[in-house]
Amino acid sequence: MRLQYPHRRSIRAKLLALLVLPLASTVGMWAFGAASALGDAWSLTRVAQTYQYFGEPVDDVVEALQAERRSSVAYLAGGGRDFAGGQMATDRERTTRAVTVLREHAADTNRLEELDGRQRARLARMVKAVEGIGALRDDVQYRDIPWDEALKRYSEVIEPSFKVRSSLGALRSGDLAARTAVVNELVRGREMLSREDAMITAGQTAGNLTQGQYHDLVGTIDSRRLLYGLYAPELPAPQRALYEDFTDGPVGSALEGMEAHIRAAGAEQVGSSVMHGHWRATLDASLNELAGIDRSGGRDIGERARDDGVALLVSALASGGVGLLAVAVSIAVSVRISRDLGTRLTALRDEALALSGTRLPEVMHRLRRGDENVDTGLDAPVLNLGHDEIGQVGRAFGTVQRAAVEAALDQARLRRGVSAVFTNLARRSQVLLHRQLTLLDTMERRAQDPVELEDLFRLDHMTTRMRRHAEGLLILSGNVPGRAWRRPVRMVEVVRAAVGEVEDYPRVAVRRMPRVALNGPAVADVLHLLAELIENATAFSPPETKVTVRGERVPGGFVLEISDRGLGMSRERLEEANRRLCAVQDFDLPDTDRLGLFTVGRLAARQGVRVTLRAAEDRGTVAVVLVPQTLLVVPDGDGEDAETGEFRAGPDTGGRTAVPAGAPAGAAAGRSMAAAGPAAAVPEPFGAEPGTGVPALPRRRPPVLVREPAAADGPAGPAPAPGAPAPLPRRRRQEVLSSQLRDVPPQRRRPREGPAGAHTEDRGGERSAEDARSTMAAFARGTARGRERSERAADGAAAVTTAREGDGG
Repeated sequence: MRLQYPHRRSIRAKLLALLVLPLASTVGMWAFGAASALGDAWSLTRVAQTYQYFGEPVDDVVEALQAERRSSVAYLAGGGRDFAGGQMATDRERTTRAVTVLREHAADTNRLEELDGRQRARLARMVKAVEGIGALRDDVQYRDIPWDEALKRYSEVIEPSFKVRSSLGALRSGDLAARTAVVNELVRGREMLSREDAMITAGQTAGNLTQGQYHDLVGTIDSRRLLYGLYAPELPAPQRALYEDFTDGPVGSALEGMEAHIRAAGAEQVGSSVMHGHWRATLDASLNELAGIDRSGGRDIGERARDDGVALLVSALASGGVGLLAVAVSIAVSVRISRDLGTRLTALRDEALALSGTRLPEVMHRLRRGDENVDTGLDAPVLNLGHDEIGQVGRAFGTVQRAAVEAALDQARLRRGVSAVFTNLARRSQVLLHRQLTLLDTMERRAQDPVELEDLFRLDHMTTRMRRHAEGLLILSGNVPGRAWRRPVRMVEVVRAAVGEVEDYPRVAVRRMPRVALNGPAVADVLHLLAELIENATAFSPPETKVTVRGERVPGGFVLEISDRGLGMSRERLEEANRRLCAVQDFDLPDTDRLGLFTVGRLAARQGVRVTLRAAEDRGTVAVVLVPQTLLVVPDGDGEDAETGEFRAGPDTGGRTAVPAGAPAGAAAGRSMAAAGPAAAVPEPFGAEPGTGVPALPRRRPPVLVREPAAADGPAGPAPAPGAPAPLPRRRRQEVLSSQLRDVPPQRRRPREGPAGAHTEDRGGERSAEDARSTMAAFARGTARGRERSERAADGAAAVTTAREGDGG
């Protein structure tokens, strides 16, 4: 199973955890060893006291019970004779006194705390066994059981005492544990001798033994000899010497001889095989001497345990102190190592954060500003974190830093190179497009065929769009397009000019707008921005739907809304697009499908314009453009710029007419925005007035300056300079129309679509193809006559007629 660690822990915490685990194991082992050693030492020091307080009362109870058992067996075997009954009563009183002392010691709660659970349980069973002796005494008193049954039941009462002795003197291991076990087994051998005494006393009293009783007697004698033969040699030297003195002495020899006579006598002769008085004296002396040996062995074990306990306690304290010192040193070293590693890793982390958050962005910012004076030694210093693995990581990270800075420098150079390439290509394209527009302008002036003129207008429109794309390259490369205006331009004319640079211009409807003008320096950027948004709206909406442009004043400036009826965008894509529009980002080559967003974003950031995309109420997308108040100029007078509630712009063809060679600069002011500049007004195409009957050709509408329009029939402009070509002919209403088409009532007019697909208003009724041909032929003839008159004019007619007032002027 994989361990899951919280991610918020610091490296110091992880290092501390890494070091704490082995330290905790070491401390645990040290604590366990110290506790075990101290426990053994404490147990050894308390063995003598514990045995003295609880073991000696148990021994007294056992000796009293052994005497009571012998007198009770004799009482039952003799049929309740008085001498046996008197001794039995004396022995019972002795047992009662010993049991009372044992019960008092077992009830001492303070001293019981010195015992463990097993010792307390065995002591409790011993006390319970001797307290239940009353029933046995009653059975003996009333001779309800035979003597061998009484012998057995007394032995069962005595049996728990051996477990108490073994538990009180129990040690975990070592020589003392072995000595304790030897002494306990010898105490059991003395119990066998006491049973042997009770059996022989019963046989002497009864006169004989049954065969089964005799076999039990022989088995008891053999058990006693076996126990002493096995464990007596294991006694310590002092106790072994005492036991040898006993076996070699008269008492031990007499006991051996009597047991030999008993084994040889058989069941019938047990009572007469040994004399009662001699047996009694020998057994009492033997039991006393063996009890002395047992007590001496117990005392020797207690003293030895106390001495060993003190020595073990001193050793445990010394080893525990040394272990504690080692643990403290280990903790100190571990903490120091952890702190050192943490400090160095923290320095490495801070260096990485400084690189990613401060130095590298600063270097990138300097490189974007064009400052290539980047020193890798200062901006990517070498980390000196030692010679171990962390130091190697630090040096490797320093290499990474230098590589990152150098890569940023190379990337900046690459970007600058790409930008330079874009700029060069765009500038070349602009030059060629400018020349192409100039050539088209000349060709349009010379054109006589209406169909050819219409094709030239279309080619002019495509060239204008190509010019906008070239300007987009300049914007993406961080440059400023070449077009610029010095004077304010009405907002409605900026919108119309933007619509004229869109491919599907017939689908765009411009609504009424308040009379507001845009500062000249912002016209080019806002125009390009609107053209990009309008083209995006037409590209992502069905071809049969309209794209609507509205404008209104707001407290913060002027708001333009470009609405389409497309499928719209998801919320995630809208958020992403708005984020790109609001944040000024570097152009990334892989994001070629987001050129419009990059262009709009850069233009909006440059002029302080805010562009936001949102979903329409029913369907589609609405682009909201907020032009700040600082870019606006409110012209004199109130009202709206559009005559009608809707304006469908045509392509930006400029409504060009032929300009004679050598005309002054003002004569060509009505050409394209790139060729003419912002101060020029564009003449209306022929046939635009009511009653002309000539369908309007597609034309480019550049922004119109905010100024009072000149009267339609006012004086002409300044005379041309000497030697300059004659000015363009002045347009005269219905001059070129046939008599049938003049003065057509307005109610007969119907809207129809012009040759270029733009929606125009037809001031007359429905015409046939023949009528349209005649109209275009009349237009061509009128143009030719105008040129002839201009060549003959001596006063130099005005170069360009002003736009009529009803067209927004």
